Order: sequence, then structure tokens, then C-alpha cells
Amino acid sequence: MHVEPLAQRVVDLIEGATFTHLDSTSVLGMIALLLAGAGLVTLTNFPLDSRDRLSLLVAEPFPRVEASVGVVLALDGVTDSLADRLRRHAQHPAVDGLVVATTDPDTLFLPRDFDGVPVRTALLLDLPAADSAS
Repeated sequence: MHVEPLAQRVVDLIEGATFTHLDSTSVLGMIALLLAGAGLVTLTNFPLDSRDRLSLLVAEPFPRVEASVGVVLALDGVTDSLADRLRRHAQHPAVDGLVVATTDPDTLFLPRDFDGVPVRTALLLDLPAADSAS
């Protein structure tokens, strides 16, 4: 599977889930389980260099590996530091595409690619708070 269909599959799986907790540890764990359950290979805390780690690197299982997609959590929304981080991640040879998992629907300012590495956004949905009056 090439990078575009793989990235879209990752986005679809993430957006098809409902998250009970929106802390980074819970979200990352659930995304890893979702993707592994769909038959994808996931590597958490993938080292990019001595200072940077990618939250999650996703690929199809051997022998079909044609592309890998990095999943980056952005629970605080789209910021300048996120764009810098995405730019650094896109430079690594193991990263063919990036998916930003965020709760912020306003991702208009996020570039669609960094130096030819496509960037997609997956909107995280959480469960509504339980109504205590019921």
C-alpha cells in the first residue's frame, strides 16, 4: 500500500473510534491497539534521532511494506512548535507520511505536506460527559 492510501486508512480508523479519555497516554495506547487490530504494524516511541521520537510509526506487515506513516499527537491543537516538529519528522527516511491526531477541528493552517511528505489530520472524538441529572 502506498503512502496516501495508508495514511487515509490510519485517519479512517482513528476517526471511527470514540476515545473515553483524551490524555496522551490513553489516546496513543488506543490508537496503537486500533491499528494493530486492523493488521498494521505499529512501533511506539520510534527514535528519529538523539532528541526526537515519533509517537507512533505505522506500516503494513511484511512483505507488503511500501510506506510508513508517523502518527503525531497534537492534543493541544495546531501550534508553531507542532509545525516545527512535523518538519523534523518529515525529514527522516523512515517517514513517508504523517497523520496528526488532534481534538482541534481548526487545522486549516496546517500544511498539506512538508517537502513532499503528505500530512493528514485525524479528529479525535471523545465520549460526552455523563449527565449527572439522569
